Amino acid sequence: MATQPDVPRLTPLPPDLGRRWFRKYPQLGRGPVSTESVTSRQWYEWERDYIFKKAWLNVGTADEVARPGDYIVREIHAAGASILILRGRDGEIRAFHNVCRHRGNKLVWDYRGSRKSGAFPCRFHGFTYDTTGQLVFVPEEGNFAEPMCGRLNLPPVATGVFEGFIFVNLDPEPQETLEEFLGPIASHLRDYPFERLPHRYHYQSYQRSNWKLGLDAQSEVYHVPYLHGQTWPKLFNREDRPHVEMLDVTLYDRHRYGNWPGNPEYAPRDVEVYALGTYNSITRLGGDHQPTGPGINSSDAPDWGFDIVHLFPNTNILVLPGVWHTHQFWPLSENKMLWELKVHMLEPETAGERFSDEYARILLRDALREDGTTHEHTQEALESGATSEIHLQDEEVFVRHGYWAVEQEIRRHRDGTRDWIGR
Repeated sequence: MATQPDVPRLTPLPPDLGRRWFRKYPQLGRGPVSTESVTSRQWYEWERDYIFKKAWLNVGTADEVARPGDYIVREIHAAGASILILRGRDGEIRAFHNVCRHRGNKLVWDYRGSRKSGAFPCRFHGFTYDTTGQLVFVPEEGNFAEPMCGRLNLPPVATGVFEGFIFVNLDPEPQETLEEFLGPIASHLRDYPFERLPHRYHYQSYQRSNWKLGLDAQSEVYHVPYLHGQTWPKLFNREDRPHVEMLDVTLYDRHRYGNWPGNPEYAPRDVEVYALGTYNSITRLGGDHQPTGPGINSSDAPDWGFDIVHLFPNTNILVLPGVWHTHQFWPLSENKMLWELKVHMLEPETAGERFSDEYARILLRDALREDGTTHEHTQEALESGATSEIHLQDEEVFVRHGYWAVEQEIRRHRDGTRDWIGR
């Protein structure tokens, strides 16, 4: 008797579409959302004062400062700060305000690098600091009224590392620890080999768009069959699920987690058969094709496609088999932002893997261009005043929660009130 070929198991559509997430999280409401928070200068100032100057912000990963003396610089415009993040000679990761204490010049001018000597001299007058932020050398120090070394040290910034993710808090006295800030979302950072998949490449785009509009587009897949119909035809959506409804959603006050299906019946085009079939990082890592556990693929779906772990306020971590991305949206004003995407995956080892790697880069680049154009068109249209509301359906609950969480955080700091979901 001939054996039947394996047929991919598909998660059926839930019977309560349109109501399930509202029933689970009625606090979010179902009505339209005001466009004021993406067009108003006042909202931007509130976000600067009550979010980006007070929240724990993900500024990189430990593999970006892998060796003693390695450093990265993050310009956090919404907080008016330049931050130097480095690994000390003792192996500790620290962060400092990137400002020389002599005349206020930026100490480090480039985006990233390494100082094997552990010395960070100011290019203006030569004041030199070590990897602990201590001022260790001053030219002609005797000409000053009092000793400078050991006293005019770099201003420290609260720093924490969790599962390889580096966080800083620009509040001089943070109101909560990093562990308190992350809360239950931390469980979704423990079941995937984040630190075993190194940082590979980096896209960035300065856009005329509010940062939340960029975050919105990377928080739902309702748009995929329309905006990405030529770039990613049927990669996620399929005949019985054309709009890729979510498998699972968990909202944790400020943070959120979502779980989406893929399309196991996806038939790649001729060139894709080779490209997409040669590079499987999960196999090389020695794990299963689909990682499961309490944090990743929480639905344990046989047709799992990807997860999104959102870290408030501006970081989406997209988790897929063998690759993960971070999308970060950094506000520059009420209608300008910097969008950064960092991709983590294994280095290719064969010609086939190299081809797959390059093909995936171009495919992703084209999709990002489509998204970026939409961000700017949306901002321009909303600023026209033709509409004052955003209307959201139930499957856009990630988007709705994003606006709700920002408002709740502003209220918490500004007014001393809040209406958290509860844990």
